[in-house]
Amino acid sequence: MSSVVNVAKIAFTKLVSTMYFVSSSLGAVGATTPAQPAEEVFTPVVRFAVCSDIHIEEYTDVTAERLAELIDFMYDYSEEQSDYKGFDALCIAGDFTNAGKDTQYDAFLQVIDENLRPETQLITCLGNHEFINTRDYDASLSADMYVEKMGIETNTVYEINGYQFVACSYDSDTGKSYTANSGWLERSIRSAVTKSGDKPVFVIQHAAPFDTVYGSISWGDPVITGVLAKYPTVIDFSGHSHYPINDPRSIWQGSFTALGCGTMYITETNIDGFWEDYPYDAYKTGQFYIVEADADGDVRVKAYDLITDSFFDLEYNLTGLSDRNFEYTYEKMYAKDAAPVFPEGTKISASQNENGETVISFDGAEDNYIVESYKVSLMKNGICKYSESVCGKYMYLYEPDTYNVNVGTLKAGKYTVEVVAVNAYTKVSAPLSYSFTVK
Repeated sequence: MSSVVNVAKIAFTKLVSTMYFVSSSLGAVGATTPAQPAEEVFTPVVRFAVCSDIHIEEYTDVTAERLAELIDFMYDYSEEQSDYKGFDALCIAGDFTNAGKDTQYDAFLQVIDENLRPETQLITCLGNHEFINTRDYDASLSADMYVEKMGIETNTVYEINGYQFVACSYDSDTGKSYTANSGWLERSIRSAVTKSGDKPVFVIQHAAPFDTVYGSISWGDPVITGVLAKYPTVIDFSGHSHYPINDPRSIWQGSFTALGCGTMYITETNIDGFWEDYPYDAYKTGQFYIVEADADGDVRVKAYDLITDSFFDLEYNLTGLSDRNFEYTYEKMYAKDAAPVFPEGTKISASQNENGETVISFDGAEDNYIVESYKVSLMKNGICKYSESVCGKYMYLYEPDTYNVNVGTLKAGKYTVEVVAVNAYTKVSAPLSYSFTVK
């Protein structure tokens, strides 16, 4: 199924504004973001938001509330801008419902109808969760429900202010891949690239292209990778993994550009190589991108945190994609990082809680990007009694960067605890160590 939707936009007068840049403070992904010369002017001609994995159950639940908050922020943000006040699209890369039930569609559309303005185009696609309700019976019914409820085909192309948006859904036969839709996707991208020239083409779909962004090894789809790899001007937005948007590996450039959209529902990470590792407070999340593009094809991407109503300290500037000017390859990002460092004077302490269990406490380390995890090891007489990786709190802007690790009830004796910080690129800090005695 496919359709082409042309979105007419009112002409506007370009206003001059000087582009601002992200702080280069330690610990910010923006510290390594290529900066444009201060005299350059970035004036958007299109602005949109991209999110994924909302998983709405009903109109009154927190997922619906967060979607409404996202839309409210879109318009608040655009009104504050002096260069261009339009907000042209809201893009959702699948799993906007939790199980594809008609009541969940109704709840989603109620939020949209009550909050999204007519001038803002809604761009969606089917994720795997839209197939859950009917997969055991006839998965094609999921696609039929999408068409009936959304009033559009499952695969669509939009043109907004000279930019092409291609939204591709999961396979209507299996709900697990893009095999059946890959032909449509390639034809649509080829046509979009022809119309766009050197400008980027935005692709919205659910599962990340395999072996690109963080989470794509566990959750990615190789069919998508094979199609997109032919088109360097593609900027692909995906979800599915729920991996944090402010992890530096959530942007990738190689033969094209890919960005993972994080989640509006529950955060997941990949610690020690294991997927489906959920940090504490995992449900307290709401992450999405604000994307702006100018008349020359330059794109600015910023990540927002709904929980604290603030931007993450990062900004991606995508330029010269037709010339394969890829500044965010894994190799380049890796090279710009260094091992995490514990600030001078950082100490470990040990205490007992009311249950007699020992709790190891320490402050977090600093890194050019993020500290992904802390490896906590407890030794007694040269024998390891406890070893665990603890997820860093980099995705929680509201949390103090402090850690309390419960190592359980210990027998009497002398113990040594060691903590090392590990960053996104597996670079390891010098260890912190501390000895204590349990009586």
